[in-house]
Amino acid sequence: MTTPDNQRSDQFFIEHQTENLHLGFRITRTLLSEQTPYQKLDVFETVEFGNLMTLDDKVMLTERDEFFYHEMLVHPAMLSHPNPKRVAVIGGGDGGAVREILQHPGVEEVVWVEIDGAVVEASRQFFPSVSQLALSDPRVSLSVAPGEEVLGRYDDSFDVLIVDSTDPIGPAVPLFEAPFFKMCQKSLKADGIYVTQCGTPLYFPEEIHSMAGQLRQVFDSVRFYTGFIPFYPSGLWAYVLGAQVPLAVETGAIAQRYAAAELNCRYYTPELHQASGVLPGFVQKLVAG
Repeated sequence: MTTPDNQRSDQFFIEHQTENLHLGFRITRTLLSEQTPYQKLDVFETVEFGNLMTLDDKVMLTERDEFFYHEMLVHPAMLSHPNPKRVAVIGGGDGGAVREILQHPGVEEVVWVEIDGAVVEASRQFFPSVSQLALSDPRVSLSVAPGEEVLGRYDDSFDVLIVDSTDPIGPAVPLFEAPFFKMCQKSLKADGIYVTQCGTPLYFPEEIHSMAGQLRQVFDSVRFYTGFIPFYPSGLWAYVLGAQVPLAVETGAIAQRYAAAELNCRYYTPELHQASGVLPGFVQKLVAG
């Protein structure tokens, strides 16, 4: 692919995905750079992928590819539940997860908790296509606070709980530990569903293996699935659902719910919903116990 000369730049943002593998984006300018109380926050204008947000020098999203992640985080859980009305989101300061939730017409309330208000404001300013619906819909209540502090106030409250966190470093560490998993389970209704991302099984297998063991101590049903995200480490990304009820839902039922919600996703489909749960052999071994 060629780039017009008037858009070329010798500046790059380089993400160190592992010690031995780096990913670079050609950027035209830096739109924001600040140290929040919790993390380093940057927004860059890239040549090919729209605006790019990073936290602690790790890619969170670009305007061009964010739907891969947000659709696969949200819709498998929402469509596995027969009638999700009350939903909680922990993290997800860019608003993309909340945007996808609100496409389900049966949703009556979204309790959204984000620890870093600077991320919400940056998304409002530089990623309006991601955050606008989330920040303007009257069904959404946003609290800027640690997720574990707010979630502890709720018992038997939510149909779906979505944890949209960064990797288990810095302020996100408590969201990957057993006490928080138990808090999540307690906040859900009897048929409620929990979902979170759990990183790349290719580069960081120990994280997924650890989560599998801890989640099975809390939830009767645990289902891992994978998806593709172009700019996340390795491109192969894992997610996990947890519940006290069976999580297997027939493709026909998923398709009916998808049609009833009048969803028009760019990556997620009912067929992909089922296929994503067919794990590569090495991932099966990681999560088998």
